[in-house]
Amino acid sequence: MQTPPEVRLANLAFMLFWMMAVAAILLAGRRWPRLRGFRDGMVAQWKPALAIALLYLVSYALSGRGFLNPYALAIFCQALLGLALARRIAGYEPLPVAQSVVQRQHVWRSIGLMLGSAVLLALVAFLLGSIGMGVMQQIFGEVSRSAEAASELPYNNWQLFFALLSGAGIAEETTYRLVALSLLWKLTNRRWLAIVVSALLFGAYHLSPLTSMYLTFWKFPLSQFLASSLIGLVWGYAYARRGYETAVLSHTLSDWVPILLFMR
Repeated sequence: MQTPPEVRLANLAFMLFWMMAVAAILLAGRRWPRLRGFRDGMVAQWKPALAIALLYLVSYALSGRGFLNPYALAIFCQALLGLALARRIAGYEPLPVAQSVVQRQHVWRSIGLMLGSAVLLALVAFLLGSIGMGVMQQIFGEVSRSAEAASELPYNNWQLFFALLSGAGIAEETTYRLVALSLLWKLTNRRWLAIVVSALLFGAYHLSPLTSMYLTFWKFPLSQFLASSLIGLVWGYAYARRGYETAVLSHTLSDWVPILLFMR
């Protein structure tokens, strides 16, 4: 299926925005001392940010769509900003599994918690999203076209997993949890307010040209917005409680398993 031109334009503008944001911080941090600390903290995150961008590229390649994707630049820039913000939140570690591996402390325990939490929260997200979708369909008479949206994804099951890992998992969680939620959490010092607002932003995103499926989602907009926002609450909780890795994996599983079970 050909990508609509407005989707290409929106994603190009999105990439340029994050690249310009990082460039502006790097330049302004040299001039204004108040911004210098954040700039230095952002630069210090280049290794994990690069790892996230490379994981995105590898997942994208394994989905059968080729290796080179310039969107990885946006992922890298967002990860720089998001990790710098998250690590300025008192008592919070955005990459607990990676941290335990680097420090060689409680590695298997961290991995086990990530896997168990990811599976459990994926189930919660699926149930919550299904209930929200069903209620809104009954109230407003909308008909879900989720199967139509899923038909745009790779048919091979493992290619589908990696397509969802790169898109739904890494790209969306980097934007709406690692950056948006961290920023709101840091600014307000209210974790649940940050979770709710980032979830609403996540719901609105599904009706924007930032996703190639937005025209399909506009066929049932109220149902899609509510279901996506409710699911966004789950990912926000996953991020706040278990970190970025758990949110990415759980988000991926919650999209992958229902497609395998109900749409194939």
